[in-house]
Amino acid sequence: MKIFPVIFLALATVCHAQTEGPSVGIEGRLNVLLPPPALKAKPPERNAALTLRIASAEVRGEFIQYDLRYMGLVPGNFDLRSHLLRDDGAPTSDLPPLRVMISGVLPYGHNGELNPTRDAPLAKPPSYRWLIGGAAALWALAAIPLFFIRRGRAQLVEKSATAAPPTIADRLRPLVASASTGKLSGDQQAELERLLLAHWRKRLDLENLAPAEAMPRLREHPEAGALLRALEDWLHRRPGTVKVDLETMLAPYRNTPTS
Repeated sequence: MKIFPVIFLALATVCHAQTEGPSVGIEGRLNVLLPPPALKAKPPERNAALTLRIASAEVRGEFIQYDLRYMGLVPGNFDLRSHLLRDDGAPTSDLPPLRVMISGVLPYGHNGELNPTRDAPLAKPPSYRWLIGGAAALWALAAIPLFFIRRGRAQLVEKSATAAPPTIADRLRPLVASASTGKLSGDQQAELERLLLAHWRKRLDLENLAPAEAMPRLREHPEAGALLRALEDWLHRRPGTVKVDLETMLAPYRNTPTS
C-alpha cells in the first residue's frame, strides 16, 4: 500500500520531464505525493542554476502532498531532489526522481546574433491646416461629456454629504465574513480586534486600561465577548465548516457610527 503512490509519482514525474517546461525566469509548479519524514527546500546557493520553494505541504493519509515551485535560470533538465532536505537530516536519494525541464527563450543552436530589420518608410506629415481643424473638432466633442461628468460628480458629492456615516457594523462585516470562511489575514485580524477594542473600551468605561488588560475583560463580557470568542473558535476550525448569521452577529454594532 505504501509503494503504490511512490510508483505512481515516479511515472508522473517522468511524463512531466518529457514535456516542454517553463522558460527561463518563469516559475513552474510540480505537485507530488511523498512519504514522511517532512521535506524542506535547501537555502538557495549563489549562482545556482535553479531555485526551489515549497508553497504548501499537506498530510494525505500516510503521505505528504507537496506543492513545489521552481524557477530555472538556465535551460536544461533538473532533478528537484538535489534541492530538498529532510527535517531529520536523512538524504533524499531514496525518493523517486523529480525531474523538470527548463526551456530556453532563444531557439536551440542560436548563435547570439541579432536579425536585421527593415526600416519602415516615413509617413508623410499631414497638412498643418488639417491638424488645427481636427484639434478644434476634438475639443468640441470632448466638451460635451466633460459637462456631464462634472455635473455627475457634483451630484455624487451632494449625495455623499447627506448620506449617513458608516457604522461599526459596516466596517466589521467584510472582516467577520472573511474570518468565518478562514480567509482572514493577519493584518485583517489585527484590524478586527482593534475595532472591537476601541468600541467596547468606550462603552464599558475601560479606556484607562491598556489593551492587554482590557482584552481579557472584553472576552468575559456577555455581549462584548461574543464576537471575540467566535473569532477564536473560527481560527481553530477547518475553513468552510462554520455557518454564520452575519446580521445577527453584527446586531450590537448596527446603530453605532464609526468615530
